[in-house]
Amino acid sequence: MKTLLHIWRQWLRWRKDWDALCNCCGKCCYARTVGDDGEVTICYKSPCEYLDPETQRCTVYRERFRVCSHCGKVGLFTAMFNPTLPNDCPYRLTFRPWENS
Repeated sequence: MKTLLHIWRQWLRWRKDWDALCNCCGKCCYARTVGDDGEVTICYKSPCEYLDPETQRCTVYRERFRVCSHCGKVGLFTAMFNPTLPNDCPYRLTFRPWENS
């Protein structure tokens, strides 16, 4: 119950400015795999074609879901359960308190 309360409070805090939670590291713009141990491996040789490697920013950010077929929206469900989010992703850290215990 404590975990659900934490998630609910965080959702209320961030829902109106969801993108502000992102630290703009660009890691989600690279190919990622999850090992048998649950560890996320990022292939830095395979960035999204729209990622500016110098700034780590998306060059088509406002249109990213329309322009890029493999760009996925990070919603609450993704933040809580998608195994490919990097371990230090703020969405993962905020909405998976059971991993931080």
